[in-house]
Amino acid sequence: MGLQHPDTVTTIGNLAEVLSDEGRLAESQKLYQQALLVTTRTLGPNHPTALRYQSNIGESLFKQGHLAEAEKLQNATLITQLRILGPDNPDTLATQSDFARPLAKEGHYEEAERAARRSYEMQLQALGPDHPDTLAALQLVGTALAYEHRYQEAAKLFHDAIENQGKAGGKDDFHVWYSFACVASAANRHEEAIRYLREAVHRGYNDGNGLMTDDDLRGLRHNSDFQTLAATLNRTSATTQSR
Repeated sequence: MGLQHPDTVTTIGNLAEVLSDEGRLAESQKLYQQALLVTTRTLGPNHPTALRYQSNIGESLFKQGHLAEAEKLQNATLITQLRILGPDNPDTLATQSDFARPLAKEGHYEEAERAARRSYEMQLQALGPDHPDTLAALQLVGTALAYEHRYQEAAKLFHDAIENQGKAGGKDDFHVWYSFACVASAANRHEEAIRYLREAVHRGYNDGNGLMTDDDLRGLRHNSDFQTLAATLNRTSATTQSR
């Protein structure tokens, strides 16, 4: 069908996503750039698909540690998405969250908090309190506050989210507790982070390898309770798979 056929470009983008999930970031970025080049040529630079690929490249740069480049690209993408798609569009909201992440890593905590709060408030309204994207944005707000030494404010956000989730009859799942643990880890509240992780496991979290590789939990990797928790999950997973 040729390189410029929409199905070809979609497949390139799908492969890039799989490579990114496998941690093969340089390969993934190269394919995203190829998909962006073709989409820009055929549909224009402001097409939603082109902007999505551009945001994906920014996320790849962030994961590779190129923070300044990631921030610049995500900011440019966000400005265009706000103008073309509007502030409530899911792609705009996702980029708003992605823009906050390099800001936090670079130490621009107030800017990161503002961007993450905007994303969280809009995602909460559009997607509801249980959606993973909403909780990811809440985690970004909490992390920025933790780095600003405002952990009590971050903790209140999560306690309010948990309470509101219960009042609304939301899913009794692990995501909000896992995100809360990541924020506690950022604030060096290791005992609290372990407690929240155990609550997440109690509610269904079961990825021991994910615990050990999650960069947001890196401060816990040498904690014996954390290591025991991860090992227990891995043993449980192995036993389940062998049946």
